Amino acid sequence: MKNEEKQIMAQYDLIEYNDVGRLTNMDDLQNMVSKSKQINFAPGELRGLILLQRNALRRGNYNLSGKYGDEAEKLAQAEDNNYALGLIQLNKACVAIGLGLPAEAKNILESNSYGEKMDNVADKNIYLCNSYMLLASIYSDMGAKKTMLQYQKKSLEILESTPIDTLTDYQKIRYYYLEIFQLMNLGLAYAFNPKNPRLDLAEPYFKKALGYAETHPQYFKLCDIEVYESVSAFYYEKKDYHKSIEFSQKVLELERKKKKPEERLAAYENIKDAYNALGNKEQELKYLTLYTNLNDSIKNAQKVSIINQSQKKINTYKDASNKNRLIIIVTASGIILLIVFLFWNYNRKKDREHRKKYDDLISELKHKSTEPNESSEVKDQIVSNISSETEKKLLKKLETFENSEKFLKKGINIAYLSNLLNTNPKYLSEVIKNYKSQNFNAYINSLRINYIVDHLYNDPKYREYKISYLAEECGYASSQVFVIAFKKEKGVTPSYFINQLNSVETV
Repeated sequence: MKNEEKQIMAQYDLIEYNDVGRLTNMDDLQNMVSKSKQINFAPGELRGLILLQRNALRRGNYNLSGKYGDEAEKLAQAEDNNYALGLIQLNKACVAIGLGLPAEAKNILESNSYGEKMDNVADKNIYLCNSYMLLASIYSDMGAKKTMLQYQKKSLEILESTPIDTLTDYQKIRYYYLEIFQLMNLGLAYAFNPKNPRLDLAEPYFKKALGYAETHPQYFKLCDIEVYESVSAFYYEKKDYHKSIEFSQKVLELERKKKKPEERLAAYENIKDAYNALGNKEQELKYLTLYTNLNDSIKNAQKVSIINQSQKKINTYKDASNKNRLIIIVTASGIILLIVFLFWNYNRKKDREHRKKYDDLISELKHKSTEPNESSEVKDQIVSNISSETEKKLLKKLETFENSEKFLKKGINIAYLSNLLNTNPKYLSEVIKNYKSQNFNAYINSLRINYIVDHLYNDPKYREYKISYLAEECGYASSQVFVIAFKKEKGVTPSYFINQLNSVETV
């Protein structure tokens, strides 16, 4: 390998060694890809593309991740690089999970045979561990807790079968990072199983994970806050409230250095609840005040800044109806097998929000059939350049259109609808804005999503269809666009909505 090529690979090594669980500057990666292209160094170009694919995934930019993934895949196939092809497929599976397409992700993983073709035992085992974790996340989302647990165990077993003395320094950081999280995940799986919690089986996993703080502190520090937060929740569940407080205090100590306000918020909430259980009203009030002030501060900050939705972290998660519900989230890999994953955990706040949106939606659907249909009435206070008579006629035509299901036509636009209603686009746009409180695209999306929600709620056979079929059924050419529109309209993904409907029926 030439000196220039060695320098490029050394830069990649440095980036990947230091960015476990973090984001890498995309411009730096693109510059390295360009340098590799200039000197015809395919391995450098391929490595950079996979890193770009992974970082776009972390940022929640799934379209960009797909673009880099496709570029990397073509190059990896030309190079006959099974290792790179495997990592690309893992990242693609993560994208599918992020978009609420678990069946597609499952298909990608189960048809992916690149792991078995890898020569290096450590790379192969860590790769397979990662793949099993993703499958566990999918089965968890499907409600198949038994199968989820089997894959979690299989993931840890394959990882721990790796000969540690053969690991390079670079592989060690990935191995121990993943080992600690997998121990934590299995502890959480047993402790917070909604049907059969087993605190006795959970505790050994938590203790083993904590043991790395003493034996391998250089690796434990990469995920110390997340482990302490999980252990705090475990001891709260065990009703050992003093230990729960002790580990949440460790979270607060580390947060002062690492500056993770969401983790501080979770710690305040845990301590507040523990003091409440102990009957210490004075301390409960203290941490309630701290929690409230920080929560308000975070909300205000969110109003003036764009929050990166791909930030990787563990959150407290409590189900409103099942007390505690854990979800496995996803892993994302890099080229020398950088294992960066979103592990499953209990996130009280987010689950409450999802559950509330689901409950609100169900309540709306239940009352829909008993309440008279609301007609679009002309509102006197609206200032319009259109005559009152014209508005009334146009609103009546829109009502007919909404009942005709013509909004399901693919590629429908304002010009088509204007022609259909025998009006002009300007009038139509103004009436929709004034009386539907939406622009044209949002109006069509709401009609389509409400249509498919009604069918999913009233006709169980629709819940068996693939997301791609549901998307096509209500006029979307792309599953991804459908998922995004559904979540924007209803606050949850179609997969979440379907799973909740099915879980209610099986109770």
